[in-house]
Amino acid sequence: MSVDTRQPIEYRPAGHLDIDNALDEYRGPWNERLAAHLLRRAGFGGAPQEIAAAARDGMEDTVRRLLHFGPDPLPQAPPGDISFTVAVRPDPMQRRQAYLLTALWWLNRCLATPHPLQERMTYFWSNHFTSALGEKGITPDMIVGQYALFRRYALGNYAALTHAVTTDPAMLHYLDGIVNHVQHPNENYARELMELFTMGVGNYSEEDVRQAARAFTGFRVAPFTRQPIFTPRLHDDGMKTFLGRTGNFDGDDIIDIIMQQPATARFMARKFLRAFVYDDPEPELIEAVADRFRSFGYDVGRLMGVLLRSNVFYSARAYRALVKSPLELVIGTLKMLGASGVGVRTIGALVQMGQVPLRPPNVAGWPGGRLWLNTGTYLARLAYLRAVAYFRPTQAEAAMTQMQMQGPAMQPPPGMDPQAFAAPALGLSPPEQWLGDADGGRPSSVADAILDLTVQRDATSAQRADILTYLGHDGVGNRVVLNGENFEEKVRGAMSLAMALPAYQLA
Repeated sequence: MSVDTRQPIEYRPAGHLDIDNALDEYRGPWNERLAAHLLRRAGFGGAPQEIAAAARDGMEDTVRRLLHFGPDPLPQAPPGDISFTVAVRPDPMQRRQAYLLTALWWLNRCLATPHPLQERMTYFWSNHFTSALGEKGITPDMIVGQYALFRRYALGNYAALTHAVTTDPAMLHYLDGIVNHVQHPNENYARELMELFTMGVGNYSEEDVRQAARAFTGFRVAPFTRQPIFTPRLHDDGMKTFLGRTGNFDGDDIIDIIMQQPATARFMARKFLRAFVYDDPEPELIEAVADRFRSFGYDVGRLMGVLLRSNVFYSARAYRALVKSPLELVIGTLKMLGASGVGVRTIGALVQMGQVPLRPPNVAGWPGGRLWLNTGTYLARLAYLRAVAYFRPTQAEAAMTQMQMQGPAMQPPPGMDPQAFAAPALGLSPPEQWLGDADGGRPSSVADAILDLTVQRDATSAQRADILTYLGHDGVGNRVVLNGENFEEKVRGAMSLAMALPAYQLA
């Protein structure tokens, strides 16, 4: 049986919602478990020192720091040549190089950003207003420009972002805005704007789609500058009736009317709750968040400030209630293990886990939730986590030697670190650093340190016992003592076991 990837599978957490104080500011105990929870949801997880700092500083100061972005020191575009032709006979090697450089640029931004919520919101918007690199003539520079737009509006005004993304070159290509002319109106963008970007199904008619499509006519993308151009002669300037209102509407007018509909705030409230709190949120919670969003004039920063400080966000029902996306899993793992950069092998692993970077499967984006986990993708997750746990830099050197023997097709693109081409990550910290101040000679101390690092000890006694058994025995069941000969191998193996725990797959 096929699965409709446009329809997510949702499971509401067990328990009761106290709607009267769900959005009130959390005043309960604060600790490293809740600090790690905040950093998983408002970023891509935290390195040990980041979690410790958040626990020390308290909820309010940490949320305030997450919400306020300073200067961005990271590269605003990939290094090297990311151009590729969209001609009938493109150069496959050039396209591959451009894709790898662009994907690595984006993944490294997620890993290294000093403003994790900004990059997390960039990811959120890219999966809301979707486009896909390489489809319908979308080039890497278009995606880079679109992600810059999402970054600029990360916590900005949702209505303003909707106006801006309508004429974004990648969006104009992806939903056929470039062929939407007065003589032949194309309904793709108008339909998805209402169905997936703003109001949701059931809040507009087919005639509304047709009338809105007429209003969005007239835009194309300049072939060399990749900038949107409005051509008046291609625009339908006739009268239109949309959602019960009549006028000589253009696209901005259509969006303004949409933003006045109560359904729009409810649709987005549900989307924010699913992304940052839990699946299948209660109707009363959706309505409460929608009311706030409307009263804030669609200010996303103010809304996220409410959600990230709220009782419902820190409730037991929300804690580890979301499945990590592959992106969250890999970036969180690399941050936890001290990586300084992302390698190309991580891109391949993401593909195996079901998330091709910069390429959502369709206009509905990645549905997420439980659909991230099936037999194949779960095994791919475990294989990647084990590979990272056991990875040593010398393996990258060996891989590069093998690639060189196989010819130029296996060489890293110009401008790419050769080690990054062969490794899952750069700069991973050694196993002894994973343990902090733990006693490396005591299996119980090692097990507790690893469980602290990976899941903040969200493990059962049986799961802890399995790791202890591994640390204290050899492959055939004989007792062993941790020592210089087996220490590194045992710690790497224990780390792999801890990252395979169900809790580690949850955000």
